[in-house]
Amino acid sequence: MKFDFFKRDQGALLSRGGDLALIVLPQGTLHIDRRWLLYAGLYLLIALGIWLRIDHILTYNPIDFIWSDPQRHWEQGTETLRTDPMTLTDPVMYQLYIGMLAKLTLGEPLLIAFYTVLLACVTPWIWYRFARELLSSRLMATAVWAGISLLPSWIAIYGYFMQETLLLPLLGAALYASWRCRRKQTLASFLLMVVLWAAAGLTRGIAIPFAAVVTTWLWLVQPQKIAKAGYSLLVLGLIMGPLVYRSYSAMHLVAPHGIGKLNELYARSGKRDIHISYDRNGARWVYWFASPAMDAKPLAPLSDWSANREGVVKADIDITNGSEDWDAVMAEYPLTFARYLQLTGDNLVNLFFGSSWPDNNQARWLEAVNHHTRWVWAPITLLLMLAALLYWRRLGGTRLLSVLLFTWVLVQGLLPISVNEGRYRKPVEGLLLVQAVVLAGAMRRRRADDAAAADTVSPESVEQEGTVVVEPSLISQALEPVESKPQHHAPV
Repeated sequence: MKFDFFKRDQGALLSRGGDLALIVLPQGTLHIDRRWLLYAGLYLLIALGIWLRIDHILTYNPIDFIWSDPQRHWEQGTETLRTDPMTLTDPVMYQLYIGMLAKLTLGEPLLIAFYTVLLACVTPWIWYRFARELLSSRLMATAVWAGISLLPSWIAIYGYFMQETLLLPLLGAALYASWRCRRKQTLASFLLMVVLWAAAGLTRGIAIPFAAVVTTWLWLVQPQKIAKAGYSLLVLGLIMGPLVYRSYSAMHLVAPHGIGKLNELYARSGKRDIHISYDRNGARWVYWFASPAMDAKPLAPLSDWSANREGVVKADIDITNGSEDWDAVMAEYPLTFARYLQLTGDNLVNLFFGSSWPDNNQARWLEAVNHHTRWVWAPITLLLMLAALLYWRRLGGTRLLSVLLFTWVLVQGLLPISVNEGRYRKPVEGLLLVQAVVLAGAMRRRRADDAAAADTVSPESVEQEGTVVVEPSLISQALEPVESKPQHHAPV
């Protein structure tokens, strides 16, 4: 029996002879195959997420559900010259998006579904690009892509015209630009980050504290401070200056991000409903509304608890008086410590356990899943925040992400700036998923370091076992090449 050996695939040995064939795989081949299977599984999950988004939007086209807040957003975007107070209350970016969508589609349902599908499907990919900047492992970034693709609350919301449908991709883009700026540290990358954070802040106000933390952090640790500060202020002036003039000319208030005093009054009053009337040069607008959280029981079926709010807060606002009438009404509801504790307790429960409205129609299976999975976010947030503190030294360049999570809890949860709803939780759900992957990597590195430390054997321990310890210098001498001398053999 004859054997022929030859190298194949970086050291694989194939032994063949007769009926015998033996393949010896090189070290690491099984590891590569395992990674290939992991990638295949993750891309299958991403494809499933894309299919779910397409199916949900084609089945529940947002143009077919024009009522309440979706109706307000659609009308504000399509009636571009509206100057009513509610139009000036909402940030402008989503109105611009709806106006562009309406112009491109002319209201045709199929075209609206097409562009909504594009926006819904590109959102997880944008967050994947952010994860690629944040994480050292492409596999972990792909896991983030797969996880976000399957988030029920990030799919169901695209069945409605709501600000979160635009906020989620813009937030991902701003985060991507931030970590790209952290890597490149150039003036151009810094300005790109500023522009994207401004766009996110003009969509929903919660992006503003994120922007303040990220841009300040990177500005402090990077060079070219004067140039970056100067050009950033110039860019922000070009974006915000016209919006300041717009808000002041229509509402006599400086509010480029939208008039937030209505939400502030509603939150501080502790009332269930708000009735507000506006007067401006003989024109009058009257609004009555209540938050969806007022009728909700976020802890059901475990408890019948609901927000401890009763009565109506009323306000008559003469727009030409600027902030004067607002300040007078605010003074009727001083924020005492007892009132703050009550409002904050209600806000935290509604934020972490409240069902996201309007995407909580349990007749739709995906929205039903979204409704029931609301229970996971409070324990996940608590665990990840504790883990971030425990592994703080190992987080390195990802610490800023943990700071953003703490910022969100402080601003959205602990400051009485609005009456919280479950929908306000959406932006942080993606951050929590990314943070979980980051901490998993930190834990894995710690286990590897501990294992490496355990495998290290000291000379003292070896000597105690009766083994001869060879000095490193002797080893290096033994490994030095020896000069060969010609040998002479006597002829046979």
